Amino acid sequence: MKLAFFGYAWNAGGHLDGYMQEAVNAYLALGFDVDVYLGNYFAEAATIGFKDAGLLRRLADHIRAQDYAAAVSMNNSLILAQIVDALDGRVVSVIVDGFNHHFRYEADRFAAFRLPVRFAPIGTQFEREILAAVPDAAERVTFLTPATDGMHFPRAQTPLVYPISWIASLVTDERAETLMHKLMSDPRAYGVVRACLMAVAETGDLAEVMSVHGALISPVIEQVGFDFQSFEMLLQDMVTSRDRVEVVNRLAPHGLALFGNAAWAKAMVLSDTAFQAYKPGAAVSSHQELLKIYNSSKLSVNLPQSFISESFQYRVLDVMSSNALLVTRRTPEPDIYRVFGPDCPVVMYDSLAELEAVCAHHLAHEDERAAKVEACNALVTETFSFRSRALDYLRLAGVDFEPSANPPARGKARLLIDRSFA
Repeated sequence: MKLAFFGYAWNAGGHLDGYMQEAVNAYLALGFDVDVYLGNYFAEAATIGFKDAGLLRRLADHIRAQDYAAAVSMNNSLILAQIVDALDGRVVSVIVDGFNHHFRYEADRFAAFRLPVRFAPIGTQFEREILAAVPDAAERVTFLTPATDGMHFPRAQTPLVYPISWIASLVTDERAETLMHKLMSDPRAYGVVRACLMAVAETGDLAEVMSVHGALISPVIEQVGFDFQSFEMLLQDMVTSRDRVEVVNRLAPHGLALFGNAAWAKAMVLSDTAFQAYKPGAAVSSHQELLKIYNSSKLSVNLPQSFISESFQYRVLDVMSSNALLVTRRTPEPDIYRVFGPDCPVVMYDSLAELEAVCAHHLAHEDERAAKVEACNALVTETFSFRSRALDYLRLAGVDFEPSANPPARGKARLLIDRSFA
């Protein structure tokens, strides 16, 4: 059997991230041949628009001819009417990120959710936002947590070498500096952006402040050269990065080991704390590399991006199945409670000051920390594995598939981008 996987990869080599690769690996292990399509290569710009009608027609014709059992998409990659039609609707899209980060091939940012596709959001927040925009999609939306293979990692043989670990990206880019340069000589624009940053820090987005002051804010957004969604996403990234630098400042004295992306170089220039906390070496990319760090740690912290209010992130299961105790930001109605109940032993914090305090406490009380780790480990069963999720997505896509009792021959993978259809 053959399966199409619609993902994305922003690196020069076109490699999937660790979690998408594990999803593909699960299907390969089930005996599927998997064609991996990188949606960003077909987009006109980043995640917006499709390159041209001719390419879309050739892509749809090719997909129709492959006789795929189904397709699994990440964040609506390649979810267009022509592609869904070519697959006879046997498509499930896994929603793992906020809507400013989704592929938007149509002018309507919710166009994909109106198509006959099944959607599997990993967080209550994403589920709620889909249904608020497209109420008719209710029967096609199913909350499913992400997956991990952490329950298979040899944690008993892994020594604890990091008091606290954190695998985190700084998510700003050169556009943020460009915006700041424009504000430095314009007091009015400075004041408006300052108010918008405060709104994002408080609510996660600009919806509330725009409803009251949109007539004042919209001209400034246009003046500084952004469309609304790009502007909102940029401010969300700025707030997230500021908070993440503050986490490093607070936790470095307690033995923080920081693993991150290249954007931390700027923080390392400006802050000796960031420099001392950062662990040099090859970038952490594969799922097994992530699991090794978590299992080598006493504590592992989680600070979601600023726009996340309810989301069951991948690292939650990774850490809960490891030697580390998860310490994560509290949200109004935690998805962890939705899945594991309100007595779930994961440690939560409301402020960065509380984050520092609970980390210090659990480092000083090993018996309490170890008991909570053991309780978390017991919760992450095989039902949360990548294999289990792969089967869930097939069922959502309407595929009647039962895995063989005897392991089949491993399937083959093929990578396809826009040049494949030139």
